This record gives sequence, structure tokens and C-alpha cells, in this order.
Amino acid sequence: MRYLNPEAVRAALPMVEAIDAMVHAFSGDREAPNRMLLGVSLFMPGRLDDHTGVKVVSSVPGDPAGIVAVFDQTGQTLGLVDGPTLSAIRTAAAPGLATDRMAAPDATVLAMLGAGAMAADQVAAIRAVRPIRQVLVWSRTGSSARACAEVVGGEVVLDADEAVARADIVSTATPSRSPLFESRSLRPGTHVNAVGAFTPDMIEIPGDVVRQAFVVVDDRAAAAVEAGDLLQAGRQPDADMAELISGRVRPDGQPFTLFKSVGIASQDIAAAVRALENAERDDLGARLL
Repeated sequence: MRYLNPEAVRAALPMVEAIDAMVHAFSGDREAPNRMLLGVSLFMPGRLDDHTGVKVVSSVPGDPAGIVAVFDQTGQTLGLVDGPTLSAIRTAAAPGLATDRMAAPDATVLAMLGAGAMAADQVAAIRAVRPIRQVLVWSRTGSSARACAEVVGGEVVLDADEAVARADIVSTATPSRSPLFESRSLRPGTHVNAVGAFTPDMIEIPGDVVRQAFVVVDDRAAAAVEAGDLLQAGRQPDADMAELISGRVRPDGQPFTLFKSVGIASQDIAAAVRALENAERDDLGARLL
């Protein structure tokens, strides 16, 4: 059995491959029960085609601990993958895929709202699918914004509305419980990725934007109980990612496009399987058994 620590995960799962794995995560035959909080750990079990898996990660702020275990069609353990690292990559890869399918092809300015542990991967995912020439970084904490901007080669913007007004693509990754910007700041044609709010009482995107946008979710069942941005706006999604990937639905004249992600287990399984397969090929990580 192979174990991939954080460094091995990143070596085995470059962002372009993670985005490609998300196509399978959303279009494959999947079961994705809602996450469960037991003690201080979040449990996310799931199935994707012949693979099953479970992610267990700490919910304690500032304690990025956890693991993803993946099993093959016989129930044998395929491998173990560092949970926080895989989560950061796959959480970014889904908006990367959504951006590729919904954002303007010539989008060049990204506003990154939130400068925490997820931000750098979010920027990397958008850069993988669009010719981004400028990254505007905003955070409620100035030091965090400066540190993130240095890592991603971005510009610190002190006002979220200013960052949004200048952007072609807006990505949010915060634990906010109130909208991060005013709806009037968003220019028509902008694509928004909202990935930070994953409980009904969390919200990042103004309700007016949610109601006007063409809204795609990762999974309808999960969004119905976890997507605070949609629940508080009283908004049903127009499509899920499987429908978007298949081409059965597409934006039709709405002023904005919005991808609302809460994260589902099939993403973890698809990303972990891809990482473990690449690690086997390149002999990365440690052999435990």
C-alpha cells in the first residue's frame, strides 16, 4: 500500500491533471453521502465507479490534519493520501474546470477574495485554464493578503469591491457569514467561483448576484443542504457539473455565471486515484505494506 505525504501528493498531482480528474469525478457513476461531523473530524465517504473511499479531516481551525483512503473494486486498500493537501488541490481543480467551461476565453484578470490555505491553489487552477495576466488579492487581514500576493505574484487590493470591479473572474475562499462585496461592483460577463461557504449559515456572494447568475453546483443534493449562498438567496441551481460537462445545459443570457462548490467525496476519490496511479508510475511516496 502506498502512502503519499504532502510533498508526494503535489509531485504526483499537478493542477492540470487534477482538473482532468474532476471531469471523471462529476461525470462518473457516483455515490456521495453528505459529510458527517464526528467529534472534531469531518468524514466524507463515497464511491466513484469501481473505487470507494473516505476522507477524514480535522475541523479545528489552523489544524490541517487528515487522510484519504481509497479502495479498489475488490475492497483492497489502493493507498493513503494526505488529506489537507489533496483537499486543497481538488477544491481548486473544480473551479478550474468550471472556469474553463463558463468564463470568457479572453479573461485575464482574477480577483482572489480570501488569502488563506486554499488561495494559492485556487489561483493556480484558474491560471491553468485562462491567460491570467493580473491577480488581485484581497483579505480582511492585510498581512495575509500580502503573504498570498507574494506567493502567487499578485497585487494586494485593500477593498473587495475594487478588486471585483476590475476582475473578469472572481474566486472566493473564505469562512464568511456575510457577502464579501456589493452586487453593483460585479461587471456583466464576470464569472464567479464560490468555494468557501459550505454550511447553510455561511455566505460569500450577494443574493442579488446569485439570483441573476447562471448557477452551476457540484452536486444538487449536497448543495440543497450545505450551500449557504444559494439557500439564503432562495435560489435553485440551473445545472450541476455533470450536466455542464455533457453539454446538456449552457448559460443563456444571464449577466453572470456562478459555480457554487461545497465539495463531494467523488472529487477526493478521483483525485486520490489519479495521484496514486501517477505515484506508482513514477515511484513516489512510501510503501507501507
